Amino acid sequence: MATIAVTGGTGLLGQSLVPLLLHRGHTVRLLSRPRPATRRVTPVGAILVEGSLTDEAALDRLVDGADCILHAAYAEPGPATDSASTQRWFDENFLGTMRLLERTVRTRDQQLIYTSSLAVFSRDPNLDPRGDTLLRDEECALLPLEFYGSLRAACEQLLRTAAHTYQLNTSCWRLGCVLGLRDPWTTSPLFSTVDEAVRTGEIRSPFGAYSLAVEDAATLLADAVGDASLRGQIVHTFDRWIDHASVVPMLEHELGRPICNSCAKAPEPRSPIRGEKVHARYRGWRTEASLRALVRELVARCRERTH
Repeated sequence: MATIAVTGGTGLLGQSLVPLLLHRGHTVRLLSRPRPATRRVTPVGAILVEGSLTDEAALDRLVDGADCILHAAYAEPGPATDSASTQRWFDENFLGTMRLLERTVRTRDQQLIYTSSLAVFSRDPNLDPRGDTLLRDEECALLPLEFYGSLRAACEQLLRTAAHTYQLNTSCWRLGCVLGLRDPWTTSPLFSTVDEAVRTGEIRSPFGAYSLAVEDAATLLADAVGDASLRGQIVHTFDRWIDHASVVPMLEHELGRPICNSCAKAPEPRSPIRGEKVHARYRGWRTEASLRALVRELVARCRERTH
């Protein structure tokens, strides 16, 4: 069994990933910002390391002697007009990733698994000025048109270079839209779609994304621990394209009434993102069950909020 250092272990993904790693017998160290004891939610068996990705001493405590670093943390940016907030965003996300990479380079025997995003193709791949002829697999050249995707692409490139230059076992997992109830719950995928259906009986805002259940994302990342064949690899991590039309029957079932789909379609991008690599690796997709559970919970919460 391995000792695994986890960042982002208290978020949506981490809440499924950390218990799974513990269940498999791994020792898990979990990086977490200092918070009041009443607000700490540490999975039973995990070792809590208080600090952040800007805290060198905390990172040393987190990764010292670890076999694998599983980097799933991401800090949201503040207002775009706030230069100090922008600097903190860059420091935590880009420089924080580089601090973890530096420690991996020092030991040469640690695995580093990085959770990236399909946003490296921009949130709307149809905006790519190169047109519709691209084969958007893991080897596709990137041209992100947003800061978020650019950040992810930059981290990926440095990790891949480290795998080539130092023969490190680094890998990047580009996650699609992870289906699950986030905190706050109003930031969850499909919230606006469900909210409109509950309040108005119709869907007015299109939604479409390459998606996967949070449980599947956790299983794929846990399966990657100790896999030397992943050195330098990038993996597109999603099950399938889901749009708002996919959830209409689920909404009608939960609400007990017809729902009018009043918005335009949200079709898969003209040049789709390819996912053959992950589908060859994993076949136990739980997307449908996770989607139903998410819709059910969002309906209940939206109903409660409107009363």
